[in-house]
Amino acid sequence: MSALIAPDAAARIDRFSAVAGAPGLEYCISGPRPYSLELRNSSDMICLLLGTIVSETRYDDGPAAPFTFRAETAAYHPRGGSMRIDAHDVRHGFIAFRYSDAFVSRIADRSAEPLRRAGSRSNLGADSIRHLVRYARQKASAESRAVDPWEMQCVATLAWIETTRQLERTARACKSALTDAGFAQLEAYVADNIDQSLSCADIAAELDLPVRAVFDGVKARTGHSLYRYVLEKRIGAAAQMLRTGDAPLVDVAAACGFSSQQHMTALFSERLGTTPRRYRNGAA
Repeated sequence: MSALIAPDAAARIDRFSAVAGAPGLEYCISGPRPYSLELRNSSDMICLLLGTIVSETRYDDGPAAPFTFRAETAAYHPRGGSMRIDAHDVRHGFIAFRYSDAFVSRIADRSAEPLRRAGSRSNLGADSIRHLVRYARQKASAESRAVDPWEMQCVATLAWIETTRQLERTARACKSALTDAGFAQLEAYVADNIDQSLSCADIAAELDLPVRAVFDGVKARTGHSLYRYVLEKRIGAAAQMLRTGDAPLVDVAAACGFSSQQHMTALFSERLGTTPRRYRNGAA
């Protein structure tokens, strides 16, 4: 197993190598140097964090934000998602595995689709994950950096089993925190206040839940972040107004909570592939 080490201060890391004898399984190793990782995931990916990584991280359509990946944990990034990680303080690095559907079907007894809908999850900790990461770190730091492909396949398989087990436990806890009635209340609150500048704290306060519980509950039910969920509701409300009325675009934008007509046009075009004006003309 060869290391993928940054040759400069902040190398671009986006290459994975196949594991010999394990079709559909790929790996990437990054050492203790700053790096930039930008991917649109065509396969499910699990990272084992060999040490703490301090970064600026962006998932899917959300904004970039400071984020710390804790040492001796796992991160899950589902097929169909995208991410950019600019890591500037890296200890030990990470080992990442990419799993094709065919490989997953051979090692798992259930579909990964419910996990994918919940999106990327990081800092997944458990004793089993901690012990696996310590073993992987020992192998990755070996001077020869040579690991038997069969051993690599075993580590990847255990990473999948233990990480998805922890994800399932977390999903059950999150779903119980944001009940079906609570989610219905959230939907009604967003609809009634779509013209307002809704904040995560306001929504959580309305539901009398921690912000994290609302984030995780929405992600588990819709596959979207809370930011994306509200944005989809704004776009849907704007589309409804454009189909059924003739209010000026600036008024539509204000009524649906966009910061400006230009903001609405940019997001509407990105999501639906057409401008609000063209959408209205097409509906007419």
